[in-house]
Amino acid sequence: MLWQTLRGARGRNIVFFLIVLIAAAAFAIRLIDVQVVNAATLNAASKDKRAVPITISSVRGDIVDRNGEILATTDERFDVQLSPKNAQLNGAKFTRADTERGVGTVTVTTEEAYAEIGEITGQTGDEIKKIVDDALEINEKSDFAYVKRGVDLTQLQQLKRLQIPWLTFESQHERVYPNGAVGGNIVGFAGEDESTGAGVELSQNECLTGVDGAETYERGADGVQLPGSVVQTKKVENGGTIHLTLDLDLQWQAQQVINQKVQEVGAEYGYLVVMDVKTGELLAVAEDDSVDPNDPGASDSSRWSARSFTWPYEPGSTYKAITAAALVEEGKATPNTTVSTPYSWQPEGGVSFSDSFQHPTMDWTLTGILVHSSNVGISMLGSRLSAEQRYDYFTKFGLGQSTNAGMPLEDAGLLHAPENWDAQTNYVTMFGQGLSSTIVQTASVYQTFANKGVRVPPTVVKSCIKEDGTESAPDHGESVRVISESTAATMLDMLETSAGEGFLNQYSTIPGYRIGGKTGTAEQSDGAGGYRGDYVYSFAGILPVDDPQYVIVASVGFPSTGNGGQAAVSAFHDAAEATIRTFHLPPSSGSYVKLPTGDEL
Repeated sequence: MLWQTLRGARGRNIVFFLIVLIAAAAFAIRLIDVQVVNAATLNAASKDKRAVPITISSVRGDIVDRNGEILATTDERFDVQLSPKNAQLNGAKFTRADTERGVGTVTVTTEEAYAEIGEITGQTGDEIKKIVDDALEINEKSDFAYVKRGVDLTQLQQLKRLQIPWLTFESQHERVYPNGAVGGNIVGFAGEDESTGAGVELSQNECLTGVDGAETYERGADGVQLPGSVVQTKKVENGGTIHLTLDLDLQWQAQQVINQKVQEVGAEYGYLVVMDVKTGELLAVAEDDSVDPNDPGASDSSRWSARSFTWPYEPGSTYKAITAAALVEEGKATPNTTVSTPYSWQPEGGVSFSDSFQHPTMDWTLTGILVHSSNVGISMLGSRLSAEQRYDYFTKFGLGQSTNAGMPLEDAGLLHAPENWDAQTNYVTMFGQGLSSTIVQTASVYQTFANKGVRVPPTVVKSCIKEDGTESAPDHGESVRVISESTAATMLDMLETSAGEGFLNQYSTIPGYRIGGKTGTAEQSDGAGGYRGDYVYSFAGILPVDDPQYVIVASVGFPSTGNGGQAAVSAFHDAAEATIRTFHLPPSSGSYVKLPTGDEL
């Protein structure tokens, strides 16, 4: 009997033990399943329910001038948001750290919080309460409503110090251009995506664009962020800074000058470029009626791009200097070579052209031909060169090739190969017709004369400096030896005589400074196989001739009143004076020496 009793009790214990063992095994298996087998899946699922991802927007980089003056920047603003349903939790109150005493907590009612927020955002507490009530009336579980959009950084910091758990913030970026239309044609504006926009904003988008960061925070069942739960998952990288070669002050002055000249003569357009002789850096690229990037829609879309790079035109007599340089370099003429020059010339059947003014047959030197801007004289001497030789010099001076200064589009102009020239084109190219170029290309031609015969590629974008300090520079191309140093020196002498003795010399003269340059009056295509009846007037100048530092080119297109040639030369003059002031250029040493022109005979 006793044995049976013990056996029964033992049996029950064994059964109970087995039950406990089985239950423990089941828990162990489940624990292994949760913590090992399906840990990643379960963690991800739970994280999705409690972790809130946040994108940290990168800031687009600045565009600055050569002195670091800001031309384009990003103004960061912030949207203030709240959760209406969470504002009403826990009896419409919450606790926060007591910042006044530095210890403990204080209880704040939702009504009090509304008033505190309003003091910072410029709203009343009742206005903010209405935002909450309206949201909850539409949806009693509403989790989002705007309080105020576009507050500044100071207001953001003040709001954060309130430690309101149901108040959240989101940053927004606005691109701003502090100088408006000054340099607007070059700076351009940012588009909605990387394929839109204009100017440097478009061409240098890769440098300017940053990489967004990311972080997460965990929230409780009430939707409120859990303190200390923020985790950075991806570091934000802000955009780099683009450094331009432009000088903001000179750019402003140049734009004032060209706008004034265009208005004075009722021209269709005007361009004005200042280039550093030694480096090819563009210090000012001014165009009339430049776009204001803050409001591009207020300007005609034709003004959105940098026309100095995209609107080539036939340059005319400023390119007689190229023919003269080729003659000297090839030993076919000297500054004193004389040719009997009639008013008009018919070198072969079906070809005829004339000078811009009536004159008897004159024994002008090559220098005199530049002074009087004789189409006939330069063609008679230029015919000593073959078409292939002249074409070769055009290409070495950079014609027919796109510049690579850093803009999104830089036109190559038009330069046909000699085998495609007709008889008329063979001659008129010697005085800058039958081909086209941008004003930047023209500045590059005169930079070559001023830089001892070496053409340095024009530059408007100097460098990109990333947020981590690494710097890179665009590849603008290699410098090219175009003519010898002696030929370049000879060209400076002839260009100084051309500027000093030309019919508009009184408008280019700057007391104390030796100036070299050449005027240009050019017909332009009418788009129907002929030429318009009006002209583009230009002046390309070098300052100072005794120690060349700057090339300045001005073009005034199709004036309706007044003297277009005078407007172009005086635009050069005013820009030269502005350049002297900006860079504190000392006066010339030595005095002007006139080369023989043939008029002395």
